[in-house]
Amino acid sequence: MTLNSHWGRGLLLLVLVAAVPALAQNVLFMKDAPYAHFTEEDHAIFNETLNDTLSNGAEGETRKWSNPKTRASGEMTPLKSFERAGRPCRSLSIKNKAKGLTGSAKYNFCKQDTGKWALAN
Repeated sequence: MTLNSHWGRGLLLLVLVAAVPALAQNVLFMKDAPYAHFTEEDHAIFNETLNDTLSNGAEGETRKWSNPKTRASGEMTPLKSFERAGRPCRSLSIKNKAKGLTGSAKYNFCKQDTGKWALAN
């Protein structure tokens, strides 16, 4: 696998992670990204773990999720906390597996006025 394909998958996951409930209608799917193969139940487990990890995970503490029904799984690790424009933000490493595919990348999220986490620009 080339660096460009890893970067492309990472970029896709970045777009897909941004779909945490409120942005779901804007998601673009690619056939070789694990997230694109998640079931509705996988998405629910992923999103619950994502929100809990961002809100409560200690830096360096890996949180795992899995769905025994589909065998999809992943892990999330907070890397650092910081502030941007007066908002609490976190850098997170995310790895996912589904349908024999794997993907991983690092992302920044910031807490919005609504109290929900969103991908940082």
